[in-house]
Amino acid sequence: MDPNHGCPYDALKVFCNFTAGGTTCLDPLKPQKNMQWKPEKKSTSRLVSWFSQQHGGNKFDYAGLDVVQLRFLRLHSHSSFQHMTISCIADLLSSRCTTNSVNKFFHILGNTDKEISSHFITESRSGCVLELVVRTVGSTELHCGDMELLPVRDVGFETGEALFNVTVVLGPLCFL
Repeated sequence: MDPNHGCPYDALKVFCNFTAGGTTCLDPLKPQKNMQWKPEKKSTSRLVSWFSQQHGGNKFDYAGLDVVQLRFLRLHSHSSFQHMTISCIADLLSSRCTTNSVNKFFHILGNTDKEISSHFITESRSGCVLELVVRTVGSTELHCGDMELLPVRDVGFETGEALFNVTVVLGPLCFL
């Protein structure tokens, strides 16, 4: 589809799900990323380690999605959402997965390179697998309200002296 109705060379490959209310979805190029944290020395402070630090500065990207097409998708939509699954394998994260403070150890960076606030995120847990949904709502203004937060560009975890492995699977960015 070509949201800006320009030339077909900047058209996007999307999935339109008419049974889900007419959502238009774009898949990330590499939806799954793995992260291993190996602390260099003992530290009691918690630092945020971002996936992009582990992957040569590469953030989540979406095929053919540029600023203009994204702006037009937002203008033609009243909300957007994106699912994410986080699987963690470590003592530290396993213990956190059973507490109510799960959202305090992970951080989600949005399209504006700002962290997405937890009030946009809903979560469900099964053991040490987190299912997250980031939902935003647009506005009638040109800047489209909170929808400028999506798509998700990076995910970070608070780290300390523990060793851990994390896998993040990012779902499609969907507009309604």
